[in-house]
Amino acid sequence: MSTRRPTRSPRDAMVDSAIVLFRERGVAATSLRDVVAHSRAPRGSIYHHFPGGKDELAREATRRAGDFIARLLGELVDSADPVATVDLLVDHWSGVLLGSDFAAGCPVAAAALAPDDTAGARDAAGAAFGQWEDLLAGAMRGRGLAADEAADRAALVVSAVEGALLVSRARRTDAPLRAVGRELARTLA
Repeated sequence: MSTRRPTRSPRDAMVDSAIVLFRERGVAATSLRDVVAHSRAPRGSIYHHFPGGKDELAREATRRAGDFIARLLGELVDSADPVATVDLLVDHWSGVLLGSDFAAGCPVAAAALAPDDTAGARDAAGAAFGQWEDLLAGAMRGRGLAADEAADRAALVVSAVEGALLVSRARRTDAPLRAVGRELARTLA
């Protein structure tokens, strides 16, 4: 029985590398050359797999990152109440911050700040944030909260956590993220 991991396609490697680089540098500061070098993909393959260039790659990377967090949120809301979900989400992002020495943040937030030449990434970021809010709001409605109040609280959670990630990176401490988590727990309790 072989224990070798399946080889990722050059396309998947480039998307995964774009996610990593966007988390650390942002979309504007990440070139296609950076992505190819990081992914170790063949040089000529970027336009083969992404004929739309950086905008297409950024859009796909943002979608994939957004889907990853949506799956994580889905697992959390299925197994925990909203307060525990926020605690677990804060723990996840704290681990990302600390594990990268505050170099990495949310790649979806990075895409939300993308320049005009990668507007597709901004659109994908907006869709991802909406998907996360929908998941959280659905969980809150399932626990008896009115639809409009659930939607407002879900928007608060996503916006507060994303903002706290930015402040935490800038201050090089997860204290703002932890503080937001505690306040959200009080609000949701």
